[in-house]
Amino acid sequence: MPQASGAQHINASYGVVLDREIDISRGDWLLSESAPAGTQQATATVAWLDKQPLAIGRTYWALLGHRWVKAKVSAIHHRIDIDTLATEPACELQANSMGQVQLQFQAKLPLQPYRLSRGLGGLILVNTASHATAGAVLIDG
Repeated sequence: MPQASGAQHINASYGVVLDREIDISRGDWLLSESAPAGTQQATATVAWLDKQPLAIGRTYWALLGHRWVKAKVSAIHHRIDIDTLATEPACELQANSMGQVQLQFQAKLPLQPYRLSRGLGGLILVNTASHATAGAVLIDG
């Protein structure tokens, strides 16, 4: 494939040597000691796709990178009108709507606001029954 002028294409493999034996696999995160500790809850903006409404108390699979964890909707702060971006109270989100929600995760995740990290700030929610993608999530912050 031709390269653009000045562009470089580098194929490289990297190895990591750890100072102790730990259980780590492809797709796991290696974070510096100064990185914020993981969290089990987050405020997020959700674009809802599922036919079943997003409702408080429902549990979904959350996929961040290669890690799957259960996520429970603990609150819906508001719905976002996609035409005006105004917020309005909501107790659920219907298909093709957006809103701000509070999520509680089964395990700690190294989340960061999406504006700071696309990799650690975006995830998807999957319906546990149908296994369909239910929502796209951007971590607020």
